[in-house]
Formats: sequence, structure tokens, C-alpha cells
Amino acid sequence: MARKKYYECKITLGKAITGEIIRKSFYSSKSKSDAKRKAEKYRAAHELELLCRGNEPVRHTLFSAWALECLELYKKPYVKPNTYSGTYLSPVQNHLIPHFGNMALDAILPIHVQQYINEAAKQYSPETVKKDYAALSFIMQTAVDNGLCRTSPVTKTIRLPKYKTVTEKTAFTQQEYDIAFAFAAQHPLGLDIMFLMETGISRSELLGLRWEDLDLEQGTVTISQGLVSYYDDEAGQWTISADGLKNKYRKRTIPLVNQLLLERLREKPHTIVPPRKKKAVETEYVFHGPYGQPYQPNNWANRVYRPFMKDLLAAHPELPELSPHELRHTRATLWVAQGMEPLMVIRLLGHCDMKMLTKIYDHTSVDTLRAALEAAKKSQQTAS
Repeated sequence: MARKKYYECKITLGKAITGEIIRKSFYSSKSKSDAKRKAEKYRAAHELELLCRGNEPVRHTLFSAWALECLELYKKPYVKPNTYSGTYLSPVQNHLIPHFGNMALDAILPIHVQQYINEAAKQYSPETVKKDYAALSFIMQTAVDNGLCRTSPVTKTIRLPKYKTVTEKTAFTQQEYDIAFAFAAQHPLGLDIMFLMETGISRSELLGLRWEDLDLEQGTVTISQGLVSYYDDEAGQWTISADGLKNKYRKRTIPLVNQLLLERLREKPHTIVPPRKKKAVETEYVFHGPYGQPYQPNNWANRVYRPFMKDLLAAHPELPELSPHELRHTRATLWVAQGMEPLMVIRLLGHCDMKMLTKIYDHTSVDTLRAALEAAKKSQQTAS
């Protein structure tokens, strides 16, 4: 049997009273970067311990050490794992530490922050830069609160890149919708797409659906959780999480009124025999992987959505290629075009107010507006 290879990373932690340099080694069987990650995490914890003891040298704590400990202490226990990973840990590890990591907290000035913002704006979207800015501001303010620097360099003079107008999403017309839905009804991968098109739910909500969420006798589906993936820094791997929804408005019950969709759902088995297996397994999720496991969102896109969309466009090249989220836009647009009350559309989508509906989801066409005006005129004439 081949001997497992281990990667080593050595770090220097300071000097002992005798003047001897204190070093420590960290090992990983995965990669050199994983060993380095362990080493940096230990260094951060070591410097924080010195800080708590009141040691003077840590008054010049490096940004890299405080940033990670700050997130561990102030953010990780209080936000969802995927929010922690995507909104806080990822920007800090991938952007802020590579830039500010070797600088002492009390040496970072507003000019350094503005220089970073200007450079980041050339590489990343305004939304990404905004995340970096928010994380940096939080880290530096907590450093001030803990006496690691006198003032925060993230001041009111810092300028952020301007947001460009949101690119308008594409949506199917009613005719295009009918073609796509009929194609999905005959496609082996089509049930997922039929469900998205009829309900307007998001991809994460679709993948989080369990059999207990469906009431096929009453014809309803209850949206109670979303399934997302995030990078678990401690485990060193991507993890799937199904721990609730974005907000309380996302929890909702949607009537299923399309009889073909209901029929297909009733036909879908609750047990499957995985590939190269003999024993059947009970599935928990309605839309699951080939072995009955919950789908990692990107895997679902690669194995289900993109193959379906490729086949759809091959059969109907006149149709626009939509993303899963644009199917949600489509559903909202058609509901509005069909005359549904905006309040009902908001409830079905799981939004809290009209803002999202009017700014993003309502692709109201001129024909829809014309029909609304003509209906209003006809109603007025009838009344008089």
C-alpha cells in the first residue's frame, strides 16, 4: 500500500524569553494550501490569546490574524453557515487578506482602503466590492473596539464604484411559455422545469422540497426551506445546507392548479434503485440526485437544467435561453399579464413588498398595458 503524502507548513510565532525563535509545523494530507490554512488559523488564535493576556506586542496585530478571529467571534455564531461563508469568510480570505494581510491594523490608512477599492472595482462587480467594503468596515471597527487601532480607516470619504443599471432579465412570452412547457411535459428531465415554470419558486426552494411538503390530494406545495451549498472552512469542503429560508415571507403555500403537473407528481416514485445497486432506497427530497441524495445546486444545473435547455433549444431554436431564475421572472410576468392582483403575485413569490415585483419581475409588455387600458375604458363605458 502506498504511503500517504503529507504536506507541511511552518510558521514563526515569535521569540522565547531566551531569544530562541518559536516555530510550529502543521500538516495536511490534502494539500499545501490546506496545511497553510491550519497554520494561519492557529496563528490567529495564538495572537488573540496574547491580546487577551494584555501582551504589548499584539498592539501591532496583523490584519490577517484579527480578520479571521473577528469573524469567528462576531459573525459565525450568529448567521447561517452559507451566509457566513459567502458574505463574510469568502471576501475576507479571497480578497482582503491577500491585500491587507501583512499590514498591521494600526498601519492601515484611508488611502490604503481607497486604493484597494479602486483596484477591486477594475476586477470585480460593484456588488462584490460592496461586500468587501462591508466586511473590511466591520473588521476595522471591531479592532477599534478592542484597542488594536485608534480609529478605523474605513471613513465616510471612501468612495465606492457606482452601480450600473440592472440588466433586464429575459422572460418567455405566453406563446413561448406554452411551447417550453409542452416540451418539458414530454422530456425525461422535464418535471423539475415544469414545477419551476408553474410555481415561480427559486432553484434553492425546488431542491429543498421534501415529500412531506406536497399535498397532492389538496393540490398544494408548502415552501419551508431552501437548499444551498457553501464552503465549510473547517471541513475543507463544500457542504449542502437546508436550514430554512431567506425571510419569513418566503414560507408560503402555493396551490398547484396545472393538472398535468399534478399527474406527473403523483406518478413520481418515492423509492428508487440507485445505479449499480440492488436495494431500493426511500427518497426524502422530491427532486434528488441519482442515488437519492439531495442535489448540490451546481450539480443539478449541470445534470438536469442545462441538458434540458440544450434539448429545448435544439428543438425550438426560436426560443430564448433562460436561466432558472428567469423562469421565476417569467412566471411573475405572466401572472401580471393575466390580470392577477399584484398582492397575490407578491405572496406567491414570497416577497415582502411591491419593490422587487415592480423593479425586476414585471416584464410588462406594451400589449399587456394596452389590454389593461382597454379593459379599464370598457369598464368605464359600462358603468356610465
